[in-house]
Amino acid sequence: MSDHKTIFIVPGFRQSTSSVAYKNIAKMFATSGFHPVLVDISWKGTTISTNVEHFLKKFKKSPASKKYILGFSYGAMIAFIAAAEVKVEGLILCSLSPYFSEDLKDLKNKNLSSLARLRYEDFAKFNSGSIAKKTRAKQILMIYGASEARALVARVKKTFDQINLSQKSLISIARTEHEIGSAKYMGTIREAAASLS
Repeated sequence: MSDHKTIFIVPGFRQSTSSVAYKNIAKMFATSGFHPVLVDISWKGTTISTNVEHFLKKFKKSPASKKYILGFSYGAMIAFIAAAEVKVEGLILCSLSPYFSEDLKDLKNKNLSSLARLRYEDFAKFNSGSIAKKTRAKQILMIYGASEARALVARVKKTFDQINLSQKSLISIARTEHEIGSAKYMGTIREAAASLS
C-alpha cells in the first residue's frame, strides 16, 4: 500500500461518507489510480480543532508515500488546516467554508447556543492567511459553485490569492450551488482526479 497514491475524503458538516455522493467520489478516484480513504468525522459536540486532530490521527497512520486530501465545505477547512501540519502531495478544497478569523467579524453571532459559541471561539484561532503561508501541499486545487453564498465565494478567492504556490488552480462551476453531489460538481471533481500529478 505504501506505493499507492492515497486520497483522504473529508465530508461537509453533519454529512456522512456513507452518502451516495462521497461513495461516488471514492469510486472516481479509484478509477484514476488512487486508494480512497473516506474519513468519517464525529460532528456531535466537537470543534474544528478536535475535528482536525481526529483527521490527522487517521492521516498519519497511512503508510502511503503519496497522500492527497479532498474536503468539502467545513471538511475543506479541516483539510486546509491539516495541510499546514503534514506533507500533502495534493489538496482539493471544495467550497471552502468562510469561518476563519478574518470572516468572523462579518457574522452576527448573537443568541448563539453555548456549543455554537464554543465553535466560533475555536474558529477565531485559525487565520486563513497564516495557514496559507504554512501549507505543506505541493499542489492545490480550489473549486466552488458560482451560485454559492457570496461570503463563501469571497473566502475561496481570498484564500486562493493567499496561497503562494505555482501549482494552484481555481475553478468556478457555473450555475452550481452548495451541493457536492450535483452532476456539475461531480464532473469537475472527476476532471480534478485526472489532473492530479
